Amino acid sequence: MNIYRIMIANAVVLIGLGVFGYFISGSPTALIAPGIGLILLILSFPVKNENRTAAHIAVILTLIAAIMFFVTGITRGNMIVIVMAIFTAIALFMYIMDFMKRKQEREKNANL
Repeated sequence: MNIYRIMIANAVVLIGLGVFGYFISGSPTALIAPGIGLILLILSFPVKNENRTAAHIAVILTLIAAIMFFVTGITRGNMIVIVMAIFTAIALFMYIMDFMKRKQEREKNANL
């Protein structure tokens, strides 16, 4: 599992649905999701090169985005935002699973 590919997929979904939501609603707040997606897209390149700091920043940003999207989507009853929240939460889960797998591999290699 390549975490940078998950980041790119999440970024594309956020950018696409956010721009779509902007054209539907005309509200500039709909551009928050594409902004987050753009940041994740930029962070995916250092993550591909095993940059741990960029990976941790991306995870924190994804956690904040998932919470924000769930709260906003549920309170406003906006299905587009809820879809972004679900996709972002799945990406967050996959990030965490990848971190746990890497940690187990490091511990296994350290014991050899």
